[in-house]
Amino acid sequence: MTGESWGPWHKRARSGELVRLARAWDRRVECPSCKVAVGRACRTSSGHPTDHHRARRDAAGPAPYEQWRKEGLAPELDLSYKLPPVLAAGRAAAAEFRVDQSLADAAVMVRHFLADRLALTLGDEAALDLFDETARTLVLARGPEGAADVITVLVSQVVAFLPMLAGSDRDPEEVYTQWLSAQVAHARRRQREERRMRDEL
Repeated sequence: MTGESWGPWHKRARSGELVRLARAWDRRVECPSCKVAVGRACRTSSGHPTDHHRARRDAAGPAPYEQWRKEGLAPELDLSYKLPPVLAAGRAAAAEFRVDQSLADAAVMVRHFLADRLALTLGDEAALDLFDETARTLVLARGPEGAADVITVLVSQVVAFLPMLAGSDRDPEEVYTQWLSAQVAHARRRQREERRMRDEL
């Protein structure tokens, strides 16, 4: 199923008319990955049925859930459901940059972090919990393959920025290793301080 078909409605799309509609939507096109024909399930390299490949979901495009709801084709859809902010932002970013969903989702996560970077840098628990919840919502929405795509995009962005941060006279991998070691050391110091403060109470 496409990104949002897994996400907001993933608990509802286990059975019933909705899952039939979503499968039929993705199967309207041949799969560019496994070359399976229109109307048939995707196959693994060994020939076993599998979830629709990313290339097929992209080729099929987003499923028209709003239309299905208005037409009453999927009664199990909750009409009162509102799209979580991170997913709405992802949809908007995809339109803004005219990029695929994984890159748009990565941009949303980075923007979300930048919007509250001071609290996150200081280790504010509420801010960290909010960021975790946003990431969790996105992972559930995109499913395993979509989440893996987002991680790949985020890592590639980090790697692209490292040479600029390192400058021309330093090795980017060395800079990253030193930064990571410093972050780990800082986190461990905070943990020790928090344990000491609890023991003193």
